[in-house]
Amino acid sequence: MCYTIPGKITKINGKKAIVEYFGEEREILNEFSDIKEGDFVYAQGGYLINKVPEEEALESLKFWKENFKTLKELDKNLAVTGFAKPSDKLIPILKKIQNKKEVSKKELLALLETKDKQDQEIILKTANQIRQQIHSNASCVHGIIEFSNYCRNNCYYCGIRKDAPVERYRLSPDEIIEIGKKAAHKYNFKALVLQSGEDLWYTEEKLSYIIQELRKENLLLFVSLGIRPKETYQKLFAAGARGVLMRFETANQKIFDSMRPQTDFETRIQLIKDLQKIGYIVATGFLVGLPNETNEDIVDNILLTKELQPEMFSFGPLIPSQDTPLKDEPPVKKETMLKIIALTRFAEPDANILVTTALETLDEDAKKEGLMAGANSLMINVTPDAIRNKYHIYDNRAQNDKDIQKNIDQTIKLMQSLGRAPSDIGLK
Repeated sequence: MCYTIPGKITKINGKKAIVEYFGEEREILNEFSDIKEGDFVYAQGGYLINKVPEEEALESLKFWKENFKTLKELDKNLAVTGFAKPSDKLIPILKKIQNKKEVSKKELLALLETKDKQDQEIILKTANQIRQQIHSNASCVHGIIEFSNYCRNNCYYCGIRKDAPVERYRLSPDEIIEIGKKAAHKYNFKALVLQSGEDLWYTEEKLSYIIQELRKENLLLFVSLGIRPKETYQKLFAAGARGVLMRFETANQKIFDSMRPQTDFETRIQLIKDLQKIGYIVATGFLVGLPNETNEDIVDNILLTKELQPEMFSFGPLIPSQDTPLKDEPPVKKETMLKIIALTRFAEPDANILVTTALETLDEDAKKEGLMAGANSLMINVTPDAIRNKYHIYDNRAQNDKDIQKNIDQTIKLMQSLGRAPSDIGLK
């Protein structure tokens, strides 16, 4: 199964185009000069990946036509059922949200600190309803290749920090390319994230070569490499990379400084802004549960992510790792993370929100519950089994011991059980 449905171009306006899926339209970026109205295309993450021969597209759409309608109805039904009566203090905030009015920091904080179980359930269901109203049942699935666990940084929360006693590995550029080709042709991915620690062994030339070769496979390529000069990211964009995953980790600069020695908060924020100016699809966000973090900090994290206006929100819980200074920190509760997903949906209703592997690690139901709390994107690890465990950023990571094809099959089954379909989520 392909993780995106072919759509039909109905309008072109400069570098933007409208692609239609069974009556639903999405705005996408188009960098192809030979695309015209009426063409069928694959798009992912709001980006046109490649043109699809009409015969191939119609064959795929024939399969999807009835399935898409069935899934859409299921998603809609799940999003509107089972609402209880909220408490009096929740009613005015929910009315603002449902009337598409901006919620304040104070209101988001009140929602985050809600203890009543029924109110918490209503918060999650309301967020999912908003997700359905804006995005319908569109959900995207990206693959991720973790190609090196070397890192020059010593971040206190990370299991592959420079001083961590882990077995290191680096994949060669050609090995990365082969894994990417396998992800595209055997597993049918249309979007891949290339991720590593901050490993400067991979020069601009090596990274550009990898990207140029994989772009030939009709893939939307994200990179997650950490701090590099803006000029390096410009060269990688020229080579064909179109997305960057880079979290700012925390909006609290004091916490940032205490957790990331010899790194700079303002440099990171400025680079995220520079990446957007270059033209990248940016995914950013934060880590939840760092020492001395308050609920107000969490709300500030959500609001800073919103202020940065990324195409995708990515945040996950701190999961203590045995080889880090934070090994004795308490794990973040799943319920907290689900509420943060919901609050993010309230703060930025049209956000594309990723269910991270860290959230999945909290328990086996977290992926499903994250999608039902307002998230609409997933990531599947396609790093080879032999090295996947060596990318030890935290303990007991989900997907580490799971066969790639089995993980794909389970994810597809989960999406279908929730009525989700892999039509493009479009630009935010």
